[in-house]
Amino acid sequence: MDRFTKNTLFTYQDIILNHLTKIYEARKSTQRKDWTRFSDLLIDKFAIHSGTLFHLLYGVIEHKDSTAEYRKAAFDVFTVNSLIRTILETYSTFNHIFVLPKSDEEKEFRFLVWHLDGLIEKNKFRIQKSDFDLAESIIDNDKRTIDELTKKIFESSFARNLNANQLDKLIEIKESKVKRVNWRFLFKSGDVKLLSIIDLIEFTCPTRGFYNLYRYSSIHTHSGYISVEQFENQRGKIISEQYVDSLTRMVIFVTILLIKDICSIDENAEKVYLKFSQKDKTDFDGINKAIRENSDALKKWKRD
Repeated sequence: MDRFTKNTLFTYQDIILNHLTKIYEARKSTQRKDWTRFSDLLIDKFAIHSGTLFHLLYGVIEHKDSTAEYRKAAFDVFTVNSLIRTILETYSTFNHIFVLPKSDEEKEFRFLVWHLDGLIEKNKFRIQKSDFDLAESIIDNDKRTIDELTKKIFESSFARNLNANQLDKLIEIKESKVKRVNWRFLFKSGDVKLLSIIDLIEFTCPTRGFYNLYRYSSIHTHSGYISVEQFENQRGKIISEQYVDSLTRMVIFVTILLIKDICSIDENAEKVYLKFSQKDKTDFDGINKAIRENSDALKKWKRD
């Protein structure tokens, strides 16, 4: 397990370029043209963000005083943390829609609600039909799609398991129009429990470390006082290896969670995983188990 405490940046690079890439290539060996292709697009998004994050953690804009023995480069603490937040949200979305559900019907239901929520958010842009050439057709097409999605959700086989109150929690309709959509939810004790984004992070990445990392990265994303104060204290100073390693280690762990998730829903990916070295499998299985099975946060969600 030394690779997770020493030279973590290059461990991260290896896991992205070697392990995740091999698992993802196996996943893509089966062509998907329907809504399930969005599971691959989320993995794509995760991988692209991860590659960018590696370069940011390595350091950008090398200083003129760098030497062959000692490299000096700028460290963009704001973008690093904003990107970490995005990576956590991307993973949580993938897990919540494509891994958590116990049936294909539930996966499709969750996807449709997620799709509808995206269009409702898009509909909040202040755009008029006369703003540009395609504006009117885009607005009209989105409206039709919202109506079609709403009908499809309510008529889906999975929706038949829910009562009117439960569906109303997920999709609020007033005056024949969708006003609000909640795609983050759990089914608990015969009812629907809505989740905030931090709830979703805690449920899908169930340790205090991930919870605190998301809170911390959000401070930087939103330019809170603490982020600017930290910038003032760090500006022009050497960033410690401990600071960089601790961030890198957490992103390594969430990448391992993603690898294990992909294997849990794809036989081809699982076959490739089984060909990994025994050391890799022992490390990855151990980390996944420690986060998933020994987590006080996950016990909380199961209990509540």
